[in-house]
Amino acid sequence: MKSSQSPAFKRFLSDFTLGFSDGLTVPFALTAGLSSLGKTDTVITGGLAELCAGSISMGIGGYLAARDECAPCQPKSKDLEESRESYERNSESDYMVEQSEKMQMQAEELVRQHLKPLDLPSSTVTTILNTIQQEPSDLQRVVSRLNSLKDDLSPSQPTPQSPIISGLSISLGYTIGGIIPLFPYFFTSTVGLGLQWSSCLCLLVLFAFGAGKSYILQTGDASVRSWMIEGLQMLVLGALAAIAAVACVTWVGAS
Repeated sequence: MKSSQSPAFKRFLSDFTLGFSDGLTVPFALTAGLSSLGKTDTVITGGLAELCAGSISMGIGGYLAARDECAPCQPKSKDLEESRESYERNSESDYMVEQSEKMQMQAEELVRQHLKPLDLPSSTVTTILNTIQQEPSDLQRVVSRLNSLKDDLSPSQPTPQSPIISGLSISLGYTIGGIIPLFPYFFTSTVGLGLQWSSCLCLLVLFAFGAGKSYILQTGDASVRSWMIEGLQMLVLGALAAIAAVACVTWVGAS
């Protein structure tokens, strides 16, 4: 299952979980803290305001981070493309007019590097080179084949994620995660009851999210124990954030 996931899908999951974890934890802590004021309207208004501002802020942050990540890749790929085009132009012109000395040296070095792992005697390598160099077309065909073989064996570079998609993925995750702790307050008669339902729902989602994230993103075979540990870790961190928010609001209100 995991091996069939494309790099773009894995990057989307990574960005989405980043926004979802913050969106689930921060509004949960904020609404828990505001609930100590005893007004449902205050909790809903403050939670929605934080949700809007947080999703926009997280999306912009993800966009800027992805843009900075893609910036170094563009000149590098451009230089690589220019060097390939230059080599092809030089190769065509040189082979049409009988190979220049420079191209012969490059081709010879390329063949030597390819034969080096075989640990052949120098006389054998020289014989192979002389045989290839008898016909310019043979040498051109060998060099082209070795270059294509080198490209196939070299590890492919991951395609950078679009900055816009990365920002939208983080913002979407933050919005979905942030609406969960606010949802119970729309349907409960008192702020205390809303806090109870919100706490139970968020703690359950925190645990499920931590375990699910470990299952989806963890490389290799993950055990059930590792999923449980990740879920409990996310649950504890979210609970600590909510407790800190409630304590802060209570302390400010008492003073």
